[in-house]
Amino acid sequence: MRLGPLSTAELLLHAIGAETSLTDSVLGDLAEEYALRSEREGVHAARLWYVREALRSTPYLLQSAIRDGSPRTRARIASVAGALALIATLAVVAMQMRDGPPARLVADVANTADGIIVNSMRPALLTMRVHDKAGHVLPPTGVLYQWIAGAPIAITPAGEVTCKENGDATVRASLGTISTTLYVLCRPVQTILASTWIDFIAGDSARHLPYAAIGVDGSPVMQLRGSARVRDNSIATLEGASIRPRAVGETSLDLIVGDRSARMQVVVHELVHSFANLRADQRFVAMNVHLARGDEITLPLPGGVFWMKYVSRDSTNAPPSISVQGTSCMPSDGIRNYTVPLGVFGSYCDAFREKGVTVKLEHGSTGAAVLAGLLMIERVR
Repeated sequence: MRLGPLSTAELLLHAIGAETSLTDSVLGDLAEEYALRSEREGVHAARLWYVREALRSTPYLLQSAIRDGSPRTRARIASVAGALALIATLAVVAMQMRDGPPARLVADVANTADGIIVNSMRPALLTMRVHDKAGHVLPPTGVLYQWIAGAPIAITPAGEVTCKENGDATVRASLGTISTTLYVLCRPVQTILASTWIDFIAGDSARHLPYAAIGVDGSPVMQLRGSARVRDNSIATLEGASIRPRAVGETSLDLIVGDRSARMQVVVHELVHSFANLRADQRFVAMNVHLARGDEITLPLPGGVFWMKYVSRDSTNAPPSISVQGTSCMPSDGIRNYTVPLGVFGSYCDAFREKGVTVKLEHGSTGAAVLAGLLMIERVR
């Protein structure tokens, strides 16, 4: 009579290529002992004993098959061993990759100790990372939020928080039986004051972004979370909260803080000795200007349409008196309003004549001993 375990063991021993006579001898002994143990200890205990003994016998049967078997037998052993190894490996990988139940909630911010800073005036959604015990990230569905203490901020169970004024609040996030405490710092930004331009000379060092985030109380907000992006990184690149010029040209920078945004043009100028006889490709140029008290200079300007800007080397000094002859200039291009930083002069000129257009710079008899700055041209067409 065949017993279930005996048939399975026999098939396995034949599959690995064990010699038939040896297989029959081993299986016969195991079957005899199995029958005795079944009567004495029960079928379940007998089956456990049988499996244990079969596994203990397998290495010796493999050694015999490898030593005395034919090439076909040895190839069969290698094939079966490879398949068993693959099955074991897949089982281990599957166990390691299998997600367990949620075990930990972590706020989706770089540093949870600093709290979650909310700069948005509109409702903002808090987000959590859900991990199992192995550290696997699970879908953050089902996380519930509740105000606990601090500033009376409005927060929905889904984690949508609304900050109308400055304040710090404690919030609990929970998922089933696990929970964690969050610190929400409301720092709403009502507006961003930013320069329209960031002007560089090729080779300049990096400079902090010229903007200020203003809160609902009219004061600058210092704790900010946002993003900035330069559209053409070949012209300029971001380094943290600073921007560095890379090549002569023009690009733009988009700044987002909370639900407020600003765009600044980034212009990198080529330093030249004169604005006369510029090549067609020299669109962004600048000249050094030094004026002692009582000095004045007249410089030729290119024809066409261009922005002309004066940037002081010392931000505490006002620009010199600047006047253009031979064409008309205005503080805007007629389409947009521009914000010009303190110490900077900006004018939009339409030089319809190709020649005879000049600019005069004058330093009065009072003020700084020397005015040092840069006169910049940004040719539009």
